[in-house]
Amino acid sequence: MLIIWCVMGKHKEWRKIVKRERRRRVRTQLAKERESSFVHTDDDQDLLEEQKALELHERKEIEKQNNIENEKWLQAEVIAMEQWNKLQMKREILRQKQIEQQTKLKLEWEMEKQRREKEKERLKRIEEENRQRQETFMFNLEKFLSGDTTKLPEELAVLYETRPDCDVCPFFMKTACCRFGDECSRNHKYPGISRILLAPNMFGHFGLENANYNEYDTDIMLEYEDSDTYKDFKNFFYDILPEFQKFGKVVQLKVCNNFEKHLRGNTYIEYADIHSAVLAYRALHTRWYGGKQLSLQFCQIISWSNAICGLQSRKRCPKGRTCNFLHVFRNPMRLSFDENRHSERQERASRSWRWSESPERTSPKRSSPKRTDKDSERRHRHRDRRHNHSHRSQSHRERY
Repeated sequence: MLIIWCVMGKHKEWRKIVKRERRRRVRTQLAKERESSFVHTDDDQDLLEEQKALELHERKEIEKQNNIENEKWLQAEVIAMEQWNKLQMKREILRQKQIEQQTKLKLEWEMEKQRREKEKERLKRIEEENRQRQETFMFNLEKFLSGDTTKLPEELAVLYETRPDCDVCPFFMKTACCRFGDECSRNHKYPGISRILLAPNMFGHFGLENANYNEYDTDIMLEYEDSDTYKDFKNFFYDILPEFQKFGKVVQLKVCNNFEKHLRGNTYIEYADIHSAVLAYRALHTRWYGGKQLSLQFCQIISWSNAICGLQSRKRCPKGRTCNFLHVFRNPMRLSFDENRHSERQERASRSWRWSESPERTSPKRSSPKRTDKDSERRHRHRDRRHNHSHRSQSHRERY
């Protein structure tokens, strides 16, 4: 084996090994010669036996310690194997759970896909039914409006309720308006069709919109009196009445002068028959008037006497601006008037620039010299009044 290794190894390493083997043989020979020439005595014999006994004891202790260490190692190996097995079991459990979760997710995805397909088909079917129902409804409505039939479409002879399980809102039942809107905790009933149209916040005026702007800044309202507001209301009344009378006989026209937002400027138009109300709704809904887009809606007023505040006409309403009943302007004329007598006024009012199919910013400028002169005269009058008021306020501050 040495020769084979020497052949495979290098020469220098071979020489080192040869020299080491030669020294070992020399040391072994010298040791044998010393032992043969050494004469053992009794003391030496005892020392040798004692040394052998110590060596034997040391070997036993070493073997015992080795056995103890071996036992510890075996126990540690068993514990490590148990931990490894537990880890492998946990990994296997996690892997099984992951596989189950992936299978579950895949199954849920397939079920969701099927559900979406079914929902899509259902919505498509509902859309088709709604389209057919809408076509039938429009056909019946056109027949009703053209006078071919007197039968009202069944889709309109219904009541829509916001909270059917709750009590009816008393203010909405009387005035068709509620300060909480559809978020009210009580039930609001909207008629599908009626003889009364409601145009929320149609009438706008500085005196109404800024009355509650700042209750401590009273100077801002000194320039606008109730007479100015009523004067603008008269122009508004003569402006909108002919437009609504184009579609039928108007029985009532009420304009609110409440300061609350849900009642401020609300305009109620009651027709003599439902046919006229539907015609007016179809023609004027989403029309533009005075920079506002109208949002007409059908409403139900059971009794005007219950809807209008009875103490407002006598100026004894205890709630004043916060009253939830209708505070209405006094109409400048009765609606059952002679049309021939007021035909000229209606014709002039029907040409108002406020009515438009689109906002005024896109409509051409009006060319009526009389209305322009009136507007300029009104502007100059307000400017002079504002100047006089500022002068009085300054003199009042200087006095005090």
